[in-house]
Amino acid sequence: MNETQQKIYTQAKGKWDAIAKPIDSLGVFEDMVARLCAIAGTVNPGDYKRRALLTLCADHGVVAEGVTQTDASVTKVVAENTGTELIVWPESVKSGEAQKKDGPEPEEGEPKTPDTQKPVEEAADDDHDIMTFEDNTAGTVTKAVSEAAKHIITIINNYTKKDTTVTIENVNIDVSKDNKAALSVKGEGDTTLKLEGDNTLKSGNGYAGVEKNDNTSSGKLTITADSNQNTLMAVGGSGGAGIGSDNNNSTSKLGITGGTITATGGNYSAGIGGGIRGNADVTITGNAVIKKAQGNYNGAGIGGGGVGNGTVTISGNAVVEEAVGGTSERGGAGIGGGGWKDGDVTISGNAKVDAQGGTSAAGIGGGGSGSGTVKIYGNIQVSAKGGKAGNRYKGYLGDGASIGSGGYSSNGNTTGTPVKGEEIELDLSDMTGGFVARIDGKTESGHTHNWKEISRVAATQDSAGEVEYFCKGCGSTSVKILPVMQPAAEENSSDAAIVLTVTAAPTYEMYLENARYIVTADSDTAILSGRLGNLADLKAQGADTLVFRTKSRETALDIDAMLSLGVEDTLFALTHSGSSATLTVGGVEHNELL
Repeated sequence: MNETQQKIYTQAKGKWDAIAKPIDSLGVFEDMVARLCAIAGTVNPGDYKRRALLTLCADHGVVAEGVTQTDASVTKVVAENTGTELIVWPESVKSGEAQKKDGPEPEEGEPKTPDTQKPVEEAADDDHDIMTFEDNTAGTVTKAVSEAAKHIITIINNYTKKDTTVTIENVNIDVSKDNKAALSVKGEGDTTLKLEGDNTLKSGNGYAGVEKNDNTSSGKLTITADSNQNTLMAVGGSGGAGIGSDNNNSTSKLGITGGTITATGGNYSAGIGGGIRGNADVTITGNAVIKKAQGNYNGAGIGGGGVGNGTVTISGNAVVEEAVGGTSERGGAGIGGGGWKDGDVTISGNAKVDAQGGTSAAGIGGGGSGSGTVKIYGNIQVSAKGGKAGNRYKGYLGDGASIGSGGYSSNGNTTGTPVKGEEIELDLSDMTGGFVARIDGKTESGHTHNWKEISRVAATQDSAGEVEYFCKGCGSTSVKILPVMQPAAEENSSDAAIVLTVTAAPTYEMYLENARYIVTADSDTAILSGRLGNLADLKAQGADTLVFRTKSRETALDIDAMLSLGVEDTLFALTHSGSSATLTVGGVEHNELL
């Protein structure tokens, strides 16, 4: 070694000797580390991506000979309880190896890097880029340091100048029998939790699986991965979300942009979002895949915990394969509000979503008794189903809407007819290429659809068109295909008496929909004419009503009533002039049928 390397070697050995242990007790290991420092030219070697902290224990006493009072079982307990919490301290520079809190001060003139700097009582500058105190520093948490069942991870990031990334790889932490959070994020800085391999985090009562509370973390937490082959399973304890806040806390600035996620909330908590009585603001975007987000009791699948509001934004290429609200007297929405509370949901981009509401809760929107504001636009695919009213409150708490609000009482929670959840806002004006559909596609017995047009692609003489309708009563959708436009017949055409014909209008369209044969003319004044035999043919095809629509008037004629007025060759004409209408059959007026 040259003179400079020898100096660094000596400094490194001095650090070993300052530790509370017998001199040279680690043997050749101490010399190896000191030599690495000399080679690197610093007493603080560079950031090693993969590193581990090992605790080695052995018994050197023999109970039978009275050398020690405790046997190997005690040593095992001591070993298992050594370092049960891993503190991750993201730094403003590259993180060094984990250091003891009470490590030695650096030598005079030696730079205070993360490896040598003792924790300080206050931030180093106005931006709080140095944490107040912690035990360890690390940029990456690997399997070697966190796979033990009793270990927990706490990330404290007060560095607000940039996003700091912490990677977990094949981590398996189960503290479900202890009152601990498997992984928690705190501090003022923005933190990215990167997934590698398959990770499982299970927390104890009162804690979230991956915990981010607004009262301890004002920064943003983003969960991501380079590939959706990398996974995370997060399970909250009673009162804690799978991913989000714990008991009696809210969470915001919570985002998921990658990886495949399965999240299960504890009692009264969301799968992803709020713990009990916790509000939530959650964003899912990028290429994230939510395999399943399961709320518990009255927690939302994604959104508010029990008695918590939920604000959820889903965009990009995100996929939510299954979001299920919890089931109780007032369940949580699949996506949106927890029981009793409201949901504000926006879905856009190329997102694909499947949501099931809990008891009386909306599939997407409000929890049981909660309101819902839902905006859906872009090339999206959404399936949603509201939860049915439970037996306990069936007399005054209605079913949840598939998209909209949860079921609620119109009689002040006393008694009365169940009221289906209402769509507070459903903005589909910008939707192109996507669809909204109810999962089961069924309607209740006796239900009459209240169709509202939500999108239209006009037909031309060269191509068919399409109109999509949404029923506010049950959340179902219906799509009709508009046939290629036909030129209107001349008013005096001899063909007018042969088939159904529209005259005095530039274009028209005809189609069969739900036993109604609908003729639409693009005019204020138009005449629909034909033979009663034509109506008999329509009845054979399943139609029971003939509907004629112009710009200012719609008329519906009962086909059986029409057929009773003459024989097959009898001519009829239905004339619209503004809002007025006249019907003649066989040259005789029959306006009583209008």
